[in-house]
Amino acid sequence: MGRIQLLSIPERCDTYADVTGEGVVMAFVDVGFYPHPDLMRPNRRIRAYADATRDVPDGVEFFTPQPYGWHGTMTACAAAGNGYRSGGSYRGIASDADVVLIKAGVNGGRVVGKHVAHAIRLPLRFPQLGIRVMNVSLGVDPDDPDMADVERATEEVVKSGVAIFAAAGNVPGRKVEAPGSSPFAITVGGQHDRFSPDSEGDRDRTWPSSYGTHHAGVQKPDLLAPAIWVPAPMLPGTLTQREAAPLFQLLSVLEELTAEHGFSERNSLSTPEQREQIGGLMRAVEARIRRQKYISPDYQHVDGTSFAAPIAASVAAQMLQIAPNLTPDDLRRGLSQTAEKLADVPVEVQGAGVLRPRLAVDWARTRV
Repeated sequence: MGRIQLLSIPERCDTYADVTGEGVVMAFVDVGFYPHPDLMRPNRRIRAYADATRDVPDGVEFFTPQPYGWHGTMTACAAAGNGYRSGGSYRGIASDADVVLIKAGVNGGRVVGKHVAHAIRLPLRFPQLGIRVMNVSLGVDPDDPDMADVERATEEVVKSGVAIFAAAGNVPGRKVEAPGSSPFAITVGGQHDRFSPDSEGDRDRTWPSSYGTHHAGVQKPDLLAPAIWVPAPMLPGTLTQREAAPLFQLLSVLEELTAEHGFSERNSLSTPEQREQIGGLMRAVEARIRRQKYISPDYQHVDGTSFAAPIAASVAAQMLQIAPNLTPDDLRRGLSQTAEKLADVPVEVQGAGVLRPRLAVDWARTRV
């Protein structure tokens, strides 16, 4: 079939439906963002937008979909989107959390360390925003002159009371880059969970993630979260989104024609050639939908630790909703102690194991 049926992340992860990060402020650092309806409707939950590459953010740029804005938009919505464009189907775990979006940008296709460090320090400059959880789904090259400052910024912000989650990266054999390399970050590798469409039997396994650090005795990742078949909204107006909508519309028409060939008197006498023509076109449209990972006219499935990290961060928001007094160290401890180890997977690859949101929230309840 052309349409891929995906469970929402809360359903796949077996989370508490009534714990949605309400009252918690999450920050996201990425190359760019767009104020997607999943964050703006029916209630605006974007508390602030900042641009670490300039003194004053460009509002016109923010409200106009930019090619570089897809990644940050998807990471934020994977954690805190309410699935507005899908009638709530493809929501995140922290679907009631408020968000702060912090653009770190790119320069010549590279993420610049000084901008990332500046972005990470935003909670120190604006404590009135009340940020409790930050997600950083990007990495700084080891040869960046400000790589060490990115790690220092991570330490400073965590010590101020903000938990920082970072993506491990998607290159097995390559060490985790900053900020995920910081001992103070909660670094998240990838899980291929048993509930994804192409799962192998009734078991979880790992998604190919980076692991290890340049720090002696510091092992990363800290834990694993879903990193494949993650539903996320496409950036409105982009070529990708403009292709998806007519493909699904055409597929619907072709399905109607196929049904008519079997049940309609008007088409009951259609020739085998006519039926094959329709069938061939349907197969081509379905193949294109699968190739592009479209799951609806507005949503696409995405892969990688960039999306595992915000999923773990959204569970931290659940924990803080239950127990607002939890510190970053408490969150790390609760997530690690309730994670589930994968059999026959080295500890250096999986850390504490697979995220278990319901158990983590139960852990938080004991700390109220």
